[in-house]
Amino acid sequence: MKPFKVISTNKSDILFEGVYASFKDCLENAVEHKIDLSHADLTNKNLTNVNLDDAVLPFADFSSSNLTGANLSEAKLYAANFSYSSLYNTCFAYSDMKHCRFDYASFGGTDFTQCDISYSYFSGQSCFTENFMNVKEMKGCIFGTNDGKVLECSEPPFVVLGLKHSPIVISNKVEFNRDSETLAAYIGLRIGHCIINQKPK
Repeated sequence: MKPFKVISTNKSDILFEGVYASFKDCLENAVEHKIDLSHADLTNKNLTNVNLDDAVLPFADFSSSNLTGANLSEAKLYAANFSYSSLYNTCFAYSDMKHCRFDYASFGGTDFTQCDISYSYFSGQSCFTENFMNVKEMKGCIFGTNDGKVLECSEPPFVVLGLKHSPIVISNKVEFNRDSETLAAYIGLRIGHCIINQKPK
């Protein structure tokens, strides 16, 4: 047992502290006691399988942390930063996640069931493997590609994988190119905007 503390992103304010076996235990106890952890600095942490159900963590910074198997359901995560984090089998179900950042986060089995992810930003190919069909709201979400293009989506995008230029991502924005027209004819869909994100050589 040793002292641990949760500090704010300004590196000066202590949001919670105590003597625990690990930092995860400290963080879980803070959440259990309904501590407001707004602006918490949780960067570069190993938070695998942590239970943060119903946490109050708006503006928290989780960048470059490992949240594999973590439970962040029903949490207040407004404008939280998950850039470069590992989100394999992470549960965000029923959380408020408006204006979050997911720059090059690693997804796989991530659960966004009934989340409001409106105005959040995603980038990197991993996000295009995620299923957004069960989100509550995703108004104004932005998806960025490795070559600097962006796609705005207010509903789950249609993603085609396994082609030479993969993924092909389609939303309802009105703009066509030859590849999207060819794909539309092939699959029999009426589509709008298409972004081709080539894999880096």
